Amino acid sequence: MANLSPLNKSQHQALKVKVDPSYAHSANSHVTPISVFELPQVQAEYPIVFIKDAETGRFHLVALLGLKPQENLFHKKEGWNALYIPQHLTNFPFVLSSSVEQPNNFVVGIDLDSKTVSDSDGEALFTDTGEQTKYLVQVTENLARANSQLNATQLFINTMVDKSLLSSQSLTIKPINAKEFTVTGLYSIDEEAFKDLNDSDYQELKDKGFLAAIYSCLFSTQRIAKLISLSEN
Repeated sequence: MANLSPLNKSQHQALKVKVDPSYAHSANSHVTPISVFELPQVQAEYPIVFIKDAETGRFHLVALLGLKPQENLFHKKEGWNALYIPQHLTNFPFVLSSSVEQPNNFVVGIDLDSKTVSDSDGEALFTDTGEQTKYLVQVTENLARANSQLNATQLFINTMVDKSLLSSQSLTIKPINAKEFTVTGLYSIDEEAFKDLNDSDYQELKDKGFLAAIYSCLFSTQRIAKLISLSEN
């Protein structure tokens, strides 16, 4: 359970954050949220899928990190096993949040229980005079950029749902030295449904700038073989 606290220079002036190249906080996560703007980079490394919240029915756009729940095949103690790292992972242990009373007033928060946070080791957040360090300024800019992409990502997801382009997908994995198993609960863009779109719907996707995102999702299915290979090593 995260212990999130809004950053305050009077309370947190001594805090430091150690960069963790292995992103150990995600060691038990088999998916990570991604932005529609990340898809060209993500598709080169990870399968891109959609998952559905069982309670709300809402779809989420994610990169697949493992073939089983709580399995992250990219997390290695010596470092992350991919060239591109999704921004949701790199922004940890920081978050950008707002209150119900002031939904447009965002503040930077930090998970004080993260093992990367201490008073002795890592990048300082504030100077001796209480000013933000260059590191914290960059963190804030990264969080703001990720937050600005949320609406576009949700629009992309909603459009895929509205155009009936998402279909349930199950993967049957046959490891060399292990028992066959099936991965369920995933949704992907239905290539045949995409090909069968009428001219009006296709033009709408083009006008919204979603064609490249769709092709990224389709091309990323080739990365499933990479996951299988990682699971066997």
